[in-house]
Amino acid sequence: MSKTLSSQIADLQRELSNLEREYRTADEEWRAVDVEYVRLKRLREELDVHKRELSHEIEWRTRELTALQEGMKHERIIA
Repeated sequence: MSKTLSSQIADLQRELSNLEREYRTADEEWRAVDVEYVRLKRLREELDVHKRELSHEIEWRTRELTALQEGMKHERIIA
């Protein structure tokens, strides 16, 4: 027996409502992931800056240490 027009409409309305609810859920999840992506991107940029600063500091300290070691060699030669 075929469904009545009103039952077909009710079924389609239910399906439409479910699909709209799923779409809103997917959209909310997408937005949450996007917010997390932006947060992680900022964190990555901050870490890149920090790494660069540390690299410069290491380079500077290495040069300073080398200069001090050279100074000690010259002191030994003079002494």
